[in-house]
Parts: sequence; structure tokens; C-alpha cells
Amino acid sequence: MSLPKILDTGFKIDEPKLWAIDIPVEEIPITDIEYNLDIPYLDKEGTDDWNLTPRMLIENLDQEPSHAKDIDATDLKYPIDLYFHDGKWIILDGVHRFAKAIILGHQTIKIRRVSENIVLRVKRKRDLSPSRQIPNKNDS
Repeated sequence: MSLPKILDTGFKIDEPKLWAIDIPVEEIPITDIEYNLDIPYLDKEGTDDWNLTPRMLIENLDQEPSHAKDIDATDLKYPIDLYFHDGKWIILDGVHRFAKAIILGHQTIKIRRVSENIVLRVKRKRDLSPSRQIPNKNDS
């Protein structure tokens, strides 16, 4: 499967640079961004193909041991980073934290809204093939 259109932002972030930027943290209802449950941010075990949504991961944790380990290791004290793209707030960093909040039954989640100006400061050079340009998907 090729990169889903909703995730084709045309850039990849430099996570340490993003984490270092002071961006206001908000707490929002998870329902505001629950559509992210159905975006294939991840790869199923043994594949390299945008074919695993957070919802699929949550429903099949036993079949995704490395993602399950990443979810277990994440710390919800850190917000997830969202970017407005194609009319929706998509997750740039924090897919495993998002899944963990859902699993734990949280009604709200801490977020940071990443603006276009911030993206210009934290995007990497195109160091991946065009089909693999994506916000960070390994965010543990």
C-alpha cells in the first residue's frame, strides 16, 4: 500500500528539534481527533507497508508485539503533536501515546498544535524515498 493521501505532507520531521520547541500544550477531548484511529500510521509486524491503523492495533495487540511494547513504554505526560493537513489534525508524533490513551479509557489527551512556521523549522531534508515521506510513525 502506498502512503495514504492524508499522511502525504511532503516532509518528515526531525523529532528532537520538534521536541525542543516550546509549543503550548492543550488538553482536548479524544473525540475531537478520534478519526485518527482509522488512519494507517503504522506497519503490521513483518511488513513495511502503511497497513495498520491505531484502531486495528488496539484490537489486535497480541498480534503486534513490538507495537504493544512501544505502547506500554510510552508516557502520557508527553503530549502528542498534531499538524493540520488536508482538513484534519493528523498525528505528527505520538501515535503510540494516542493508542495508549484510548486503551486506558482516557476521555482527553494532551496535544501540541504544530504550525506551518514550526514545520519549516523542524522538517528534514528529503532523506527518504517519496513513498516513505511521512510524519514520525515510531514515536515511542
